[in-house]
Amino acid sequence: MNKPLRALLAALSATTLSVAAMAETPPLQAPELVRALADQVYLPKLLAFQTESTQLQQSVDALCAQLDAARLAQAQAGWRKSVDAWRRVESDRVGPLLQDQYLNRIDPWPLDPKVLAASQSATPANPADPYSFELWNRQPKGGSGLPALESQLFGQPAARQLAQLKCGFAQWQAASLARQSQILVMEWQGMRRGLNYDPTYPRPLMIEMLTRSVVGLREIAGWKLGKEEIAPAASQFPDALAGQTRASLIASFDSVRAVLLGAPNGVGFDDYLLTRGKDDVVAELNSRLDDTRRALDALPDDFTARAGEVRGERVLAQRRLTALADYVDGPLRDALGLAISR
Repeated sequence: MNKPLRALLAALSATTLSVAAMAETPPLQAPELVRALADQVYLPKLLAFQTESTQLQQSVDALCAQLDAARLAQAQAGWRKSVDAWRRVESDRVGPLLQDQYLNRIDPWPLDPKVLAASQSATPANPADPYSFELWNRQPKGGSGLPALESQLFGQPAARQLAQLKCGFAQWQAASLARQSQILVMEWQGMRRGLNYDPTYPRPLMIEMLTRSVVGLREIAGWKLGKEEIAPAASQFPDALAGQTRASLIASFDSVRAVLLGAPNGVGFDDYLLTRGKDDVVAELNSRLDDTRRALDALPDDFTARAGEVRGERVLAQRRLTALADYVDGPLRDALGLAISR
């Protein structure tokens, strides 16, 4: 037998074995997918937010115990880590996170100066007291959480920032954020346990996960990138006072990507499709994800300060994000056989 013929037969044999192996692989089912995403994506993100918000509370307490530039820098670093962890949570909120009360307390946007002033005047004497947390939960939307802390920690040179810092208020916000993150973890853990016993829940949760991914992508493409204006002011972008907007957008996008593709060495919606022979859909999804990430990477770190100058980069990122959302809400949804909820 000549060498070319042997090579051809070997290739055909390998292809046959590969197809046979795929045929023997049982399709990934909704319960397995949802449990994997809960254990490997959602819960780790919430636990990271809990860790970072707890450390933020400690750094704010340390700053208020001794007001100096070094401790201010530590508190600022703690805020940046916390907001990064939060962006990885809020971009695809499912389960307990769908409740508006959490978003209204943790990350109300835009920050309302009048509500902020009223919240500052309502600062309790003991910021870490359980009653103080209940009071925090009852405050009007627009003057609490991460944006309120950002206003206390950023925006001025260190000396001026320290002079205007309202320590009791900052400690109240930091302590309440840490407490809220603990509650969210416990609620998600309770929901995760329920997945082991309720056979009807995984598929609706799978739909919710996909739906919130689409919503998250459209939020990034929309108001988070100042879609409606040619040259929006920096104050219109979340996390701009701390110079964190670009990093926050990328964290939010990467979080959605982790849901669609699963954790490293884990399973995601792509695996659900691959075990059903939908390779072309997965290839297109990966291509669109890569294109969108490159567009976000192209945004300058300081793009909020010159949003009009870099409108081209913003528009490209918006278009890529919108096209990706349309793909997930169209061909990907159809391949999955799901009806995304509205």
